[in-house]
Amino acid sequence: MNIDTPLTILAGMSAKTFYQEYWQKKPLLIRGGAKDIELPISADELAGLAMEEEVESRIVIEQGETPWQLLQGPFDEDTFAELPEQEWTLLVQAVDHWVPEVQVLKERFNFLPSWRVDDVMVSYATEGGSVGPHYDQYDVFLVQMAGKRRWQVLAPEQYQDSNLEGTKLHILDNFEVDPEQDYELEAGDILYLPPNFAHNGRALDSECMTFSVGFRAPSAQAALQGITDKLCEEINEKNRFAAPEPLERDHHAQIQDSDINHLKQKLLELIDSPALLANWLGETMSESKYPEYSVQLNEDELEETFAQAVKGDTFIRPGDARLCYYLNEAESTCTLYCNGNALELDGELVDFIQAICDQEEFDFSGLDLTKHPQLLETLRFLLQHQALVALPYEDE
Repeated sequence: MNIDTPLTILAGMSAKTFYQEYWQKKPLLIRGGAKDIELPISADELAGLAMEEEVESRIVIEQGETPWQLLQGPFDEDTFAELPEQEWTLLVQAVDHWVPEVQVLKERFNFLPSWRVDDVMVSYATEGGSVGPHYDQYDVFLVQMAGKRRWQVLAPEQYQDSNLEGTKLHILDNFEVDPEQDYELEAGDILYLPPNFAHNGRALDSECMTFSVGFRAPSAQAALQGITDKLCEEINEKNRFAAPEPLERDHHAQIQDSDINHLKQKLLELIDSPALLANWLGETMSESKYPEYSVQLNEDELEETFAQAVKGDTFIRPGDARLCYYLNEAESTCTLYCNGNALELDGELVDFIQAICDQEEFDFSGLDLTKHPQLLETLRFLLQHQALVALPYEDE
């Protein structure tokens, strides 16, 4: 991708300008960035999705039995029938996992690392509906796909992180409106917010549907713990604390700076491995949102699916498939990560991997599996972990 190319999703702004001026720095209102994208799911369909047992959903009623009443799904028809006419919001998590058409919207954000995208949450709100002023610890694009919503935003230094008592939601109790960051979004408009920018959204009509494209942002502590776990899989008992003794020590019980520096150097040497860090990052960022629904195929299922692939059945890359790769500095080896699993490959296969990540529909009947000794293994790996699935036959 040429980072100077104007992007439709950024209303003509280039990725370079966005990186330099806005990404993780300040909000950006994008007028009409998604105006050419069709609404992939209606409000009624979203409500139907929220009735499914396996779907993660919530309803927030501002003036319910308690202020900011929170209901957890799955819901039934009686729940929706008993809701007030106004001031409630339905939120459904990871709609891209369940509705393949959401992929069109999600892939518009491929000017950013696709492995950073967490999921697409969809909310429907009646007039006045809100979930209260709050902040997220990750980047988010708020895409207005139907109706209108007003967003009021505060920078991290403009509010105190204290929450309203008596509610299960983390709602800020000191949100004061900044007229310079007060936006009204219509269908097709997008609001980008960096991490920790507080925001308060309120529906201006009863057609309001907002698609939130959120990005994964694991904490540094989580990274440290995960990398430590990997390091401890193989322990070198001979690699121990062995600080050289300084020529002078004021007291036998004193820990000196030289001791601390020795320990620091030991730890830095342990993590000074790009492959180690890449493995943690790749496996973590490619983990499925709902791993219980993307289990690997058993041997019989794999053989059947592979036979379908080579005979030319149409395959697709589903919206919930998470793929990324790491090409080592010498570009001699490549590690492919798929739904939390890793496969070490020859660097020559990177073009094939990129094609899988870029395309959505595949016909493998013309693929020469003899062109590279690991090509067969790579295809079977992608099929087994369901990064590629057969398109269901349509009844005639």
